[in-house]
Amino acid sequence: MTTKSDAPALRFAPGGDAGSGPADFAARWAEARAAYPLYAALAAQFELAPLPYRSGELPPARPTREIFDRDLAWFDALDEKVRAYQIRQLPSEVLNASEEALRAFTLRALKKSDKTASDRDKIDLLLVQYFAMCAPEELYRREIRLEHVANVLRPLLTSADATPLEWCEPLEEILKTLETCHSLRDLMEHGLLEQGRLLKESAGAMFYDPAALVAFCRFNFSLRRAFIRMLHADLSAVRQAVGALEAAGVKSVDCRRAGFSAAETTVQLRYYSDNWRQPFHKDYTASSVSRAFEQLLALRADLEEAVARAQGKAPASPLPASTEESRSFAKPMDAASVRSPNEARASVEIPPAASVQVAPVTLAQSKVAAGPAGLARESSAATADDSKKSMPAAEAAPPPPALDADKCMEAIWEQLIAAPPSRGRSMSTVVLRDTKVLLSSWEVSAFVAEGNQEAEDLRRAVVARALLSVAMDQRKRSGDERTLASALSLAKSEVSYFQGRVEQAKRAKNTEAAVNLGISTKRLLSAIEEAEKLQP
Repeated sequence: MTTKSDAPALRFAPGGDAGSGPADFAARWAEARAAYPLYAALAAQFELAPLPYRSGELPPARPTREIFDRDLAWFDALDEKVRAYQIRQLPSEVLNASEEALRAFTLRALKKSDKTASDRDKIDLLLVQYFAMCAPEELYRREIRLEHVANVLRPLLTSADATPLEWCEPLEEILKTLETCHSLRDLMEHGLLEQGRLLKESAGAMFYDPAALVAFCRFNFSLRRAFIRMLHADLSAVRQAVGALEAAGVKSVDCRRAGFSAAETTVQLRYYSDNWRQPFHKDYTASSVSRAFEQLLALRADLEEAVARAQGKAPASPLPASTEESRSFAKPMDAASVRSPNEARASVEIPPAASVQVAPVTLAQSKVAAGPAGLARESSAATADDSKKSMPAAEAAPPPPALDADKCMEAIWEQLIAAPPSRGRSMSTVVLRDTKVLLSSWEVSAFVAEGNQEAEDLRRAVVARALLSVAMDQRKRSGDERTLASALSLAKSEVSYFQGRVEQAKRAKNTEAAVNLGISTKRLLSAIEEAEKLQP
């Protein structure tokens, strides 16, 4: 395969270099005027700036020099404020209302000098949005090739190039892995979202090579299409599991791992699955979006375990719901299911990476103690908890002492050694004081395999998350605020250390370590956000 690896060629549509002649002024004004509806919608929806014109009005076709300077300054100021996640939140009927408006809006972003990471994210989103709007109908049912994308993007990239770039080849590997995924859990397990983001972040100025922009647009669109397919599969699996439980006469299910109650009725679970919506338009934060999908996956795992128990079978790895379902969702989607303006075409987006900075305090180094002692202590604690539940209220024992890092580490290690995962890349559950903690395959490996510094970091991340989960459940059961405050303080202090380690792995080009610890850190951040809601 021929590849291209020369220096970036930043060539966009005519007018990329601002001149000073009348023709240039006219072109700049026409472009800004065409993009005005999107700018006005963003300014109004997010209260970024007062509108220079009444609702429904456009800037004048022939402005005075004063209006020209004033309005272009308004556009430039908004460009500095608008973020990619805000563009995602625009209603589909606004974002997709006009090809001319979206093209003009995207060209302004492409032509900006001294682009920032925020500009890169906006361009990354706008190109795939433009492709989704303008691609021929038949492409939605076919494999998307680079030349298809280059042809559609040519109004934006006059030098759109379909020649593969050598440094973009990892995108092809991600897409190949994507074809084997049947659930969003597969997507998370393989860290595909994070791998793509890391490649974008490490590209620097090379990202704006027209050939690279074409490659990333194709990647984003393919990822979006697969994301929709897997989301539908997970929702279908949840509904099938609820139906199986109802058919078996099961009336309630323990769904605490998914954030529900210990006795959630199947009626409520069916209502939840039938009315599940993504939290993009009202509560769009990195953690809230990730949490919504993680909750769906945890619910699927809880329900499929309950189905296995009801049928007298050992709980199986929750992938996939059925062979037939996997085959049906592996088929190309029809145009209506992808291109509907109110559905996946504009509203289904990939959760962005989280980023929270806290004070740099680290957890003391923990050593895994071999032997049955730790498991015996943990079993005794669990037995004590069970006994406490059976006691009358007047004789209830005080809350158990806080689980420290060493005991937590040892209990997790013992359980994973006793029951290793049956699949190479499956998630595993450990139980600490009646609290279920879900571990990914790389987290399991950090405990059960020969480890290095990367494994130690992952163990620390798991322990911090597990301690926080136990403390949250204890807070709900007994009202114990002190243990929760302690676990929350520890978790927050660990985050900055993990984020620093992720950045070190990125600089060292250790993509696997950066992706794995990055995902574990984001899960810890989600747990922190949940725990903060329980504080007085």
